[in-house]
Amino acid sequence: MSQVTSVILDALRANGICTKIISSSSSLNNTFKLRTDSGDIFVKTNNDKNSQVMFEGEKESLEAISEAVPGFAPKPLCVGTLPNGGAFLVTTFLQISGSSMQELFARKLAQLHSTYSPNGKFGFSVVTMCGTTEQDNTWENDWETFFSERRLKSMIDKCLKKYPSDFRLRELGEIVINKVIHHLLKDIEVKPVLIHGDLWSGNWGVDTIKKEPVVYDPCSYYGHNEMELSILTMFGSPGPKYHKHYPRQEPGFEDRQGLNSFEWCSYRTSSISIMERLCKLVKE
Repeated sequence: MSQVTSVILDALRANGICTKIISSSSSLNNTFKLRTDSGDIFVKTNNDKNSQVMFEGEKESLEAISEAVPGFAPKPLCVGTLPNGGAFLVTTFLQISGSSMQELFARKLAQLHSTYSPNGKFGFSVVTMCGTTEQDNTWENDWETFFSERRLKSMIDKCLKKYPSDFRLRELGEIVINKVIHHLLKDIEVKPVLIHGDLWSGNWGVDTIKKEPVVYDPCSYYGHNEMELSILTMFGSPGPKYHKHYPRQEPGFEDRQGLNSFEWCSYRTSSISIMERLCKLVKE
């Protein structure tokens, strides 16, 4: 048994999950299946310095999703640290096929988005990570403040570090934060609901045993449900099937989808194009 597997077994025993690992089956991206005397489990490991933060956030996210919509996500079992300074996350093991079952997925996603924040605020109980980016989930009373302060400003700052002399990016970013966000939100009511946080076609599939859709790799928080839709729509789901269960908010839905879809640093040119279009909405 490897040192990593031994550490994981100690954590499993401490949490009363199993007493023995029978075999292991490795795959890509630092993930593997362990067969134990209590059934199969799934393990993710990561050696980055903030891996503990990442997996603690993912664990809390999976717990929240599983409580809101039972069976819609793997159940987290434990999180721990590795001898090399990395960390691991253990969840229930699911045999997952490609994303299909769009109708049922749309219904379960709408159910998730009908789960309201326990304190009526926007945010989350812990820091989460979207990829390698830490997300500040400090609680805020309204969506406009959370979206501006906890999401867009940090994205713009990150992008300006990469392009420090891009004055056009800086100028447009200030207009979006100071004027556009308020303009697009002032005529709708936004309630803090539970969202996956990084939901695209690669982060959901079908449990081949239960024949039901499941989501994974979340970085959840309580926010505006529309944040979940922009990237999903780019990949062809859930579309109209979702809005049968969770109607669109008008006015401004399509413009907010543009606002929510920024990939500031990865796709700088397209982001600037979106910002230029949105800034025209508030020109005096």
